[in-house]
Amino acid sequence: MELTNNLDYIATSILGGVLDKMLLISQETYTKEKCQFLEKDGIIYLVYGLFPDKKGKWLLEQIAKYYIELLENKNADKLDKLEQYEINNKFKRIINFILQEYFKLQDVFSDQEIPSVEDNLRVDYLGLSSKSIGVISLLIGNELNIDIPGQFDDPAEMKEMKESLLTAKIEAIAANTLGNTGAVPRWISVKLGFQSYRFLTFRKYPNDFYLSLLLDGNLKKLDSVENELKPSLLRVTEQQFTGDLKKYNLLKPDLISLFKRKRNF
Repeated sequence: MELTNNLDYIATSILGGVLDKMLLISQETYTKEKCQFLEKDGIIYLVYGLFPDKKGKWLLEQIAKYYIELLENKNADKLDKLEQYEINNKFKRIINFILQEYFKLQDVFSDQEIPSVEDNLRVDYLGLSSKSIGVISLLIGNELNIDIPGQFDDPAEMKEMKESLLTAKIEAIAANTLGNTGAVPRWISVKLGFQSYRFLTFRKYPNDFYLSLLLDGNLKKLDSVENELKPSLLRVTEQQFTGDLKKYNLLKPDLISLFKRKRNF
């Protein structure tokens, strides 16, 4: 739940949407598991495991519906210990009922994903890090609404500050997720509108490097983006990071040139 609160803050601030889903990959078994989120009346609900999106959404909506009924218009943050105990006991019985209904839904909800209404995937940010240290940070375009403290007369200095802030928050998400779940997120999605999403993605490279991208559009195009970047990034990840940023800084102009030519995939 601590991780969820942190993710929700990032979703509503930097990513500018509502926290939606996260795909996790275990560092030990490499198995994939999913988190799906729902925020309603200031309360965040989540399910974690293996399930189709439609069934996860139904489960979250049922949980929220019954929990709100149990609260009886009370503030969940101001319940005394007795009220919490009584609601939790009642809620456990309701959860058992909801889960029994959930397992009957196999013939009602298909596992087929809802197709995206977007045709392209736009790159807004690229970061490369090693052991939570950012070595490349590139903010691309002006679509992300990033508030930074202070006044800046130099646009380049302001852009650099935004890149640093983004990198720090993204690295915190990755470290927090790994510490809480033992897994690294493959992607985190926030919902911007009807079938409109922004994604924060992660991909592991040799020698404990991680590529992070902020993207907007159709996640099906993610492989196209990563394949375009892979040859350049493999050149600078063939050895462990020693603290010298020279070769990473030399790669930046090539990446900037690439995104000037092709930002939508």
